[in-house]
Amino acid sequence: MAVSNKAIYIDSHNVFSIRDMPTYQPGNNQALVQVHYSGINPADLKHGLEFGMNESVSGYEFSGTILEAGPGFPYTKGEGVYGSTKMGLGSEFGAHQNLMLVEGNTLIAKRPSTLPSADSATMSIVVRTAADALFNVMEIPFKPLDCPGEEPIQNGILIWGGASGVGAAAIQLAKAAGLDPIITTASTNNHQALKGLGATHLFDYYDNKVVEQIQGVLDVTDQPLKYILDTVCTTGESSSWKQCEALKCPPGAFYVGTLPVTSSKCRWEFCLAARAWELHLPPPIGFVSADPEGESRLVNIVDWVASEYGTAFRIPNVSVIEGANAALEAVRLSGRAR
Repeated sequence: MAVSNKAIYIDSHNVFSIRDMPTYQPGNNQALVQVHYSGINPADLKHGLEFGMNESVSGYEFSGTILEAGPGFPYTKGEGVYGSTKMGLGSEFGAHQNLMLVEGNTLIAKRPSTLPSADSATMSIVVRTAADALFNVMEIPFKPLDCPGEEPIQNGILIWGGASGVGAAAIQLAKAAGLDPIITTASTNNHQALKGLGATHLFDYYDNKVVEQIQGVLDVTDQPLKYILDTVCTTGESSSWKQCEALKCPPGAFYVGTLPVTSSKCRWEFCLAARAWELHLPPPIGFVSADPEGESRLVNIVDWVASEYGTAFRIPNVSVIEGANAALEAVRLSGRAR
């Protein structure tokens, strides 16, 4: 029986709605995939707001089964695949629809049987983005792959927004890399879960003394805070990145955001979910050159996460949302994540 192709569409005003889309025909290095799960990500909205990536089917992450494959596609009909799509492609590549096209590139992989399908649809972008921040931009060695058996890295990291998808991934990757302490902010109801992922010190970002509290820990620890990752990049007078900048950090500390940050005080870098292609993004980012070595590192770390899933890494609290209206509301709320 034919599958109707319902989709979540983001228009030029960054408003989401349900639309009927056609069934697509795959090209040489493409496949038509029946989407079993698509991952909701803040980027679904924020890339429309920040980069003008709209007027298309939204969504990047997916897990599904190949219905039809072009002759150059690396996997075959009937195989299960998961991963994410490139930024800025057309509606046919949006993940929030019943049927989508995927390209045969480093962003997708065959799903191992030990990796749950729903979990795999939430994994690719958050792992890649966190890994890019820590291991490409901050240049931290990833112990399991780069230097197994070495002593822990004698530096601490602050992950602002630890309960976000990127934040939870970054906590676990920082633990695997041997960073200590691992400091994070989140609402108090998430503290116990994040401690279980590897966070050593947890603070409530709603507390108006949160910066003083974090600084108090830094003042008594022997480890400098060399790495700062803002996974939410909120704006306003008490924005997340301004609070990060209020902390005392050593010369040469890395400040990395998941969105562009323009500051006169600190130099902020921008992390990405892929490094395989050059990008032309709106100011202040502009041109980003391709980095094949960095992309290879991301592929290897995603493969490591997939192989270690359920032991050294997991996506906490995976929730399956059913129904168009519920999905629309979840996408909207995710884009406003703090």
